[in-house]
Amino acid sequence: MKKILILAFILMQTALLLAVFDDYIPSARARALGGAYTGVADDVNSLFFNPAGLINVNYEAQAGFSRLYNQKFSEYKTVAAGVKLPKKLGTVAFGARLFDVNFEDENLMSEQIWSAGHSFILQSDVHSQISVGYALNYYRLDFSEEEADDAFGLDLGATAILHQRTKLGFSVSNINQAVMGDTNQNELPSRLALGLSYIPYNQVITTIEVKKDFAKETEFMGGVEVRLLEPLAIRFGVHSNPATWNAGVGFDLKGLNLDLSYSTHAVLGGTLYGNLGYKF
Repeated sequence: MKKILILAFILMQTALLLAVFDDYIPSARARALGGAYTGVADDVNSLFFNPAGLINVNYEAQAGFSRLYNQKFSEYKTVAAGVKLPKKLGTVAFGARLFDVNFEDENLMSEQIWSAGHSFILQSDVHSQISVGYALNYYRLDFSEEEADDAFGLDLGATAILHQRTKLGFSVSNINQAVMGDTNQNELPSRLALGLSYIPYNQVITTIEVKKDFAKETEFMGGVEVRLLEPLAIRFGVHSNPATWNAGVGFDLKGLNLDLSYSTHAVLGGTLYGNLGYKF
């Protein structure tokens, strides 16, 4: 009986802290920038934010891990890998976002999103470039001792680079408004994001973004990244709805990169997030 009560308490806590398939911001670099990544997206984690940004990837792989809000019963893991195709066919990438709630080696809840994406250049000249991308997502939700539910969703994205210093990014997730469940159908979150990044000086990136989840309040976010030395970058960002302060560092040495971020929260515990990757 005691174990059942503990399990119920953990699941209730999880439900209060996080909505199903919430926006967990699956990148330490993006988290450090306050989540304002749609207009920056230039690595393999673009698959999760703005698939058009995958066009910047040659050969890259990344993995991430966090215990969201410092909850010891939760684990959030990501993995992504991208490969540039020959003959200007663009870039393809594959990835997964896995959120688990565990208790005494028992999995109480599992959220999985398996993604495959593709991006390509639509138009390019000396001063500008427009790229587009899309990602197909397979959603799977599994509660202990219950049948799993699944669904498919489609994300679209676009980026426009102007005069090499300004980038405008646009993305919409779950554009088909996928639903999960047979009897009591629930719509999965659909989000619209518009981001702008600007490089005022070499080695400095500033970014702002507005995001709308159609079931929640509009979110505003912004951040800055500065590369002080060749291998070291520092990042700061803010985010509204929910209100968070964010900071992080990045190390990039001979293709190997390590990103760490820490996010505060007005009510919940802080979140430490880490990514380890390699660019071939």
